[in-house]
Amino acid sequence: MRPKNGLLAEYWPQPVPAGVRPSSVTVLRAGLVTALAAGVLAAGGCSSSRRCPPGASCPATAPRVTFIPAVNGVSFAPRKDGHVHSYRVRPGEHLVMRVAVTVPTHVTITALWFGISAGTWGNGPGGPIGMNPILAHYRQVLPAGSHTFGLHWRIPHLHAGTSPYLIYAWSSRQPDASVSGSVATLALPSTSINS
Repeated sequence: MRPKNGLLAEYWPQPVPAGVRPSSVTVLRAGLVTALAAGVLAAGGCSSSRRCPPGASCPATAPRVTFIPAVNGVSFAPRKDGHVHSYRVRPGEHLVMRVAVTVPTHVTITALWFGISAGTWGNGPGGPIGMNPILAHYRQVLPAGSHTFGLHWRIPHLHAGTSPYLIYAWSSRQPDASVSGSVATLALPSTSINS
């Protein structure tokens, strides 16, 4: 099912700070072109096919690498709407996180990062943008299959209602791709504990 804007949830663009637009952000060009074309065709009353007509030059789509987190032992089945789950956390809490990553056939990840974001993220020429702190950077090649990673982070004392994100960024040369996104929302209480 397509949302009203015609974009599939896996292609929703993420906000990028004005200071890093557009030259320093590497966008997954093919996926964005596909998403925009689908939106334009849907707005014009046409339906776009998932297949490309014979002989046409068709944009590639992003490979679908999946991320399933567990935060302090709590895990949920992936949501069908493309959104990530929220995990209730407290300022000062030590988080033990495990992320199961499934790499599809015909994809070989050459770099993988996990980190925290305040709400904007992307990929730049030197790696992820908007990831602070970087919790892990794996340089080993990840072939197709399932891989599990362990992460630790202590929630700092943030403003009430702030919800940081556990995010990922990965790149590959086969196929040529750089992708980033959210794994989970770390939901802090909406009111201060001291009030």
